[in-house]
Amino acid sequence: MPLHFTPKEQAEQLRKPHGEGAESIAAYMKALNETLYAHVLKMLPLSPQTQMLEIGYGEGLMPEAIAAENSGISYTGLDFSEEMLKMAQAKNIPEATFLLGEAAQMPFQENQFDVCFAINVLYFWENPERELAEIQRVLKPGGMLLFGYRPKPFMQAIPFTEFGFSLYETAEAEALLAACGFGNITTETEYEPNRLIAGKLQPMQNAVTRAQKAI
Repeated sequence: MPLHFTPKEQAEQLRKPHGEGAESIAAYMKALNETLYAHVLKMLPLSPQTQMLEIGYGEGLMPEAIAAENSGISYTGLDFSEEMLKMAQAKNIPEATFLLGEAAQMPFQENQFDVCFAINVLYFWENPERELAEIQRVLKPGGMLLFGYRPKPFMQAIPFTEFGFSLYETAEAEALLAACGFGNITTETEYEPNRLIAGKLQPMQNAVTRAQKAI
């Protein structure tokens, strides 16, 4: 954990890495999210010629892993942090295109992507119906959406989640997607190693909720 951040500052950096703290928070996210990234990667459909969109690509860890699994995938990433854009572009991943923009107003055509995924992003959407409507717009009929996150009971013990985080039980995330028109909704959870939080070992779990746009 970056010790020079207060919980409020850390929450602000996690939402949108910026300034001198961007590299530090990127290293923090990489270290703590390895298990969650692997879980999402395992559930992504990695067929050749897949048109894939990631919302909130951070420093570009997932496109590196995706390219290693299947170089035939077309990857586009959208993030609203200029610092993360620079870090991701510096990786020089030929199969990846990184863009700066907001998930509530994406610069893409209708029915453009086969798959959209986002990791640790859902917490920060104040009105998630807006972003989910945009995802519906840019996904092809039958396209897949995946959210990687940590469920509410496991996040509540972390001090920075008091500042600007909307936490979800897995059932709440599924209900949100259903209310926004998605179907075939399923969730897989995995336990992670216990985490030391405020001097106490706490259990930790991650979840991947998957849904489909109507055909």
